[in-house]
Formats: sequence, structure tokens, C-alpha cells
Amino acid sequence: MYSNLFLNKETPLLAVDIGSQSITIAQLNFIENVCELVGVGVMPLPKGSVVDGLVENPDEVSDIIKKIIKSEKFKSRYVVSSIPGDHGVIRKLILSARNKEELLEELLHEVEHEIPFDIEDVRYDYQVVEQVENLPESQWGGGTSKEKNFEIIVAAVQHEIIDNRFDTLVEAGLTPVVFDLETFASIRSLEFTKGLPSIEPCALFNLNEPYSHVSIVSNGHLVFDKQNPVSGHCSTNWKQNISRGFFKKANKVEEYFNSKFSSGFQAEEKMDTEMSLIGVEPEMDSVEKIIDEGSEAIENFSSSTNGKVRRIFIHGVGALVYGMRTLLRERFKIPVEIINPFSSIKVDPRRFHLEKLNDLGPQFAMVMGLAARRFDCK
Repeated sequence: MYSNLFLNKETPLLAVDIGSQSITIAQLNFIENVCELVGVGVMPLPKGSVVDGLVENPDEVSDIIKKIIKSEKFKSRYVVSSIPGDHGVIRKLILSARNKEELLEELLHEVEHEIPFDIEDVRYDYQVVEQVENLPESQWGGGTSKEKNFEIIVAAVQHEIIDNRFDTLVEAGLTPVVFDLETFASIRSLEFTKGLPSIEPCALFNLNEPYSHVSIVSNGHLVFDKQNPVSGHCSTNWKQNISRGFFKKANKVEEYFNSKFSSGFQAEEKMDTEMSLIGVEPEMDSVEKIIDEGSEAIENFSSSTNGKVRRIFIHGVGALVYGMRTLLRERFKIPVEIINPFSSIKVDPRRFHLEKLNDLGPQFAMVMGLAARRFDCK
């Protein structure tokens, strides 16, 4: 979902994930086929700052965003930001049209019937995933009278959610240009998994707070049963201790300055390099809920496609809970892998605490998937 700006896919975007307990900001730099970490930082939010996906205290939230940007020295002000997965509606449509104009007219008509909100209350975006019959580019412009079928993925979000986050980001001095559903950012994080066959059906567990999501993915795309995604989500409560964390190493001048003068700084301005997002213990009710959701999604996929989920990938704070990988492997009897985006992203060990990043990699998989989003004008 885009704002109408003259940008292109080369424009560097700052990924801002506004969660219920913390804010994470990250940026990647792309040089040919290599993506490199520009920076990443996270800070906790005061309780009640974000409730049910809405920013209730925009001043506090924007101030924290500014602190992370200042500490990480981010230069870009163009933002790709997340929308909680439970606040978006995703549908698959098969539409017939002779040209692009007809397709857009038919799309608007169908969206009005498919989403559970008034069309005037939402923003929606779409992607033509597959052309069911091959259509030459010359005919796509309108030179044929024969209808063709197109598979289209539509995502819709209510104005209230987008406007709420848009205003908060603007208050922080940023320019939001893309809003991406967490579901798609989560799927994009699979790109950081080495050796993943692109067509292999897999289950993706986003073990996050306050909601965890399960999605079935095949050939890099969300799998649908008719119009609806083969997925599930549930409320969860992964017990964790969130403290501010920054991963850039200070240079020698900064280290000297900090050791010499940091005692005079106000406590909230100090940069704490220690970070603890690792779950203290599993919240068993949350574990049981996500296992039930995963079982249902996998069974629905098997019954509707006669296919078989070959692997499970997990990320989010719940993936850091000791024994989670083993528990899921034993329950589903298929391989389970933890997504660590920093195993594929180029990270300069002279600039970043690489060990800390690797330890917390699963926690940052979704925001790195968000940071991998490019602005492509349509």
C-alpha cells in the first residue's frame, strides 16, 4: 500500500515495526544481489502505548522512534512500516478481463463483495500473481477481444489503522511510503533462508506478541483454499524481558567520550548495548494454542491440495524459547528450522556486535523481511 510519491525501487527505505511492546527499526542496503545491514535498533514501549494495533500515545511512540533513529544515525526518512496481520484482510481472486482497464474495473467490483468492510472505509492494494493463460504483452494493452483469466492477491486495511500509524510516523519526522502486512513481511523473511527449494510447501510460524500466526507457503507465495489463505492466528503471551538494544560498535573516539562523560548523561539518553529479548520461559497456553493453529492449517492444506508440508520455519520471540524447535519437530514429525536473517545478510563485524545479532536473529526476521521491501512504482 503506497502513498503517491515519485520514488523508485532504488530509494532506500527505513523499516519501522511498531509492535505492542517495542519498536524495531532496521535498514538494508542492496548492491547487486547482496544485501548488507545498515543498522538495526529496538526499544521498549511504555505499557498501553499501542493497544489492539492502534497507537494510543503517539507522542511517546514518535519520541522513541526519534531516539532509535538518532542512536543508529539512520539517514533515510522514507519508511516502510508494518500493519499487524490480524488487522488486514487477504483474498485471492480469479478475474477475467481483456485488458488492464477492464481488469481494474472488475477488481473494484469484486473487492466490494469480498472484504468484510465498507469499501469507503479501507485502502486496498493488489498484485497479479499469475496469468492463468499466457497473454502477450502487446495484447495486455488492449489489443484483443478475447478474455483471459488472472489470479490476483488483494490486501485491504481499514483507514483507521493506516492513518493512525501514518500520523505517528509523520510526527517522528518521517515520510511513510509503503505499508506492508506482517504476513507478507514474514513470508519475505524466508528469502534469508539458504538452500530453500522455491516450490517446497512449508509452514511458517510467526511466534510473536500479542498474536502468533501460521501461514502455509508454496513457491514463495501464501497458499489459498479458494479465496481464503490457508493460515491461522491466535493470541499469545511469550514471556520476555525487553530492554533497549543497539548493535553498532562505538568507534574509539565514541568509546573514549562515553567512558569520560557518560556519567553526566540523563539515564534515558544512555545507550545500553546489552539486550535481552530471549523468552524467559514458554507460556504453555500460548504454545498449545499455536500448535492447534498449526495442526489445523497443515491439515487444511493437505485435504484441499493433496500436498504435504515438508518443513516448518519459525521466527519471532517465541522461537527463542528454549526447546521450541524440538517441541514442534516432535509434534509434527517434520524438520523444523529457525530463521536467522543474519546468516544471509552481510554484516560488518567491525561495526556490529555480530554475536548478539545472531543470538537474536529470529526476533528480527519479520522486520528484516519488511526492510527487504522495495518501492516499485506501478
